[in-house]
Amino acid sequence: MVKSCRSCKRPIDPDRDWIERFLIDGAPAPPESRATKADLRQAVAERDHLLSQLHAMALRMLAKELSIAASPSLSDDRTPSQVHADMQRWIQDRERAR
Repeated sequence: MVKSCRSCKRPIDPDRDWIERFLIDGAPAPPESRATKADLRQAVAERDHLLSQLHAMALRMLAKELSIAASPSLSDDRTPSQVHADMQRWIQDRERAR
C-alpha cells in the first residue's frame, strides 16, 4: 500500500527522509516529563535569581555610563550649552548613519 501525505495526498516514500516520515506519521510524541513540582519550583527560583542578577548588572552598567557621561573630563572647558550642542550633533550624526 502506498502511503500519501495527510494534507496534499501525494504518494510518499517513508524511507526517503525525516520530512517524508513527518508528513506520514506526524510529529513525534513529546517525551514523558518526570519533573516534579519541586523541580519546577527550583527551576523558576533559579531563573528568577539569574534575572535579578542580570537586572542588577544592567543597572550597574547604566549607572557607570551615566556617571561617565555626567562627569566632564578634566580638560573639558566647554560651557553647558556647548556640551548640549555637541550632544545634539552626535545624536543627529547617529540618526543619519542609520
